[in-house]
Amino acid sequence: MGKIRILPSLIAERIAAGEVVERPASVVKELCENAIDAGASAVEVRLSRGGTELIEVTDNGSGMPREDLEVCIGRHATSKIREFEDLSRLNTLGFRGEALPSIASVAELTVVSRAAGTSTTHEIRLAQSAAERVEARNVPNISFLGSAQGTRVRVVSLFSQIPARLKFLKSIGAETSAVREIIERLALTHPEVAFTFRNEERTLLELPAENLKDRTVRMLADDNPFEIVETELPGAYSIQVIWLKGLSLPHTRGMYQIVNGRALRDRTLQSAILNPLKQSFLPGNFPVCVVRIDLPPDELDVNVHPGKTEIRFLESRKIYALCDAAFERLLGRPAFRDAGPGPDSGFMPPTWNGSWSQSTTPHLSLEPGAPTAFFDSTPIGEYRGVWFATYLAFEKEDKITLIDQHAAHERVRYEQIKKGVLGKQGCETQQLLVPEVVKFPSDRLIRLRAKLDWIKPLGFEAEVFGEESVVFRAIPVIWGAGTWSERLRNLLERLENEDAGPEHPTWDEVLFEKIAMEACRSSFKAGDSIHEWSVRDLVRKLYSCDHPGNCPHGRPTSITLSRNKVEEWFSRLS
Repeated sequence: MGKIRILPSLIAERIAAGEVVERPASVVKELCENAIDAGASAVEVRLSRGGTELIEVTDNGSGMPREDLEVCIGRHATSKIREFEDLSRLNTLGFRGEALPSIASVAELTVVSRAAGTSTTHEIRLAQSAAERVEARNVPNISFLGSAQGTRVRVVSLFSQIPARLKFLKSIGAETSAVREIIERLALTHPEVAFTFRNEERTLLELPAENLKDRTVRMLADDNPFEIVETELPGAYSIQVIWLKGLSLPHTRGMYQIVNGRALRDRTLQSAILNPLKQSFLPGNFPVCVVRIDLPPDELDVNVHPGKTEIRFLESRKIYALCDAAFERLLGRPAFRDAGPGPDSGFMPPTWNGSWSQSTTPHLSLEPGAPTAFFDSTPIGEYRGVWFATYLAFEKEDKITLIDQHAAHERVRYEQIKKGVLGKQGCETQQLLVPEVVKFPSDRLIRLRAKLDWIKPLGFEAEVFGEESVVFRAIPVIWGAGTWSERLRNLLERLENEDAGPEHPTWDEVLFEKIAMEACRSSFKAGDSIHEWSVRDLVRKLYSCDHPGNCPHGRPTSITLSRNKVEEWFSRLS
């Protein structure tokens, strides 16, 4: 007897379903995407026991007539594709026709729908064990979120007949949180759609239809007065960025990626977003932002991941250039560039001798008695005093800005020191008594070989050694003493991923920490008394920095309160 046999259809379907339905959140994602593709302006999700007992998704989209309802539960049944070429011009979230049959193979499925322009509502039910074709039946008309047309999908007893899958689910709370995260991503991706999320008898989310900025503020700012900055760059490759400056998280879940209306967690796009921000945050901290990119559908492949959470860009360099341009516009703060002297005004770069100066004297160029005419105002308005001997208050029009004097001065000092150090990079080289050998995969070493010349002017002497190693015979003096193997390997990794040569190859986490620590030691501290002229000078220098919104370790340097917010506190708004 042979050992190879054809699997029974029911087993094969349940195995295939695992590519689409991993947990309740997967079901919610597929059903909500179908609702959005159907043109819904409102979607409601109901959950019981984390989705294992019940998932119900109702929309007011175009609905389905009886003949479509009977076909939609079949595998590879789709309204999105007619011919192979359609795969290269997709503009819908779903397209493979796998969602409903995959769900039906691991749960009891009921679909109720009424198409636009019809007078009859139909229902179709499918049990997990049913493999035959099921006919739809007429049912009494119902309301779909206040509309006569739409679709309601009920998923009951998810994985009840697959205990091996059921036991690997997390707690009810964890599964509910995963569902909420999916809905939040879809809500940010499609702010024009109203979303409601009910868990048992509680309403966890209720979002009206609105524009992207208003939804971002509603969902991510959580009523906190973070500075919200926004930019848009139109074109065949267009981008919109909404960034909550001053807020950072120790994970990337606050970075929302949207490409052609699809919520993603794509590594290439994440890297493109972080690239222009790498000097704004302490390594390990990440921004909170929404990045929406639109490009021609034939320049990306959305069919590279079963959950459609990753894509492949035809021109990844254009994505990097687009993100660089958008964030440089946000970071450049052109309105503040002419506000006064730059961050290196009156500053002499430190002499590098392998260790840092222990001076703790704050570096500001002004002393009491300096001319005041130059400092009548600042980019953020008039100085109004200090709160709690730490927070400098400024007023401009209908806004109050509070500056953390230590965080602000730390940012100024950090950029001064960094500019002085990196401006001297490559001038001095230290020869290694014992060359440092770094292992590197041979297939990647081929691409890296030509790029080693880029770092020679910066103080590195490196060459390929054997089939899978690079040997370093010298490094820049600014790297100081210590263990270099891991730092050199990280340098090679960065070098390999750059296309036009890295801006500062000598820059790494160790050097960052050294400069950030020196900046911290030589800055004003909370509680220090600062003369008014120095306060104004500090603010001007801050807003001339490359990254004025955060201290080197990611803490916000300022917050802004609107007059409306203050009057809301005092119930003065009508």
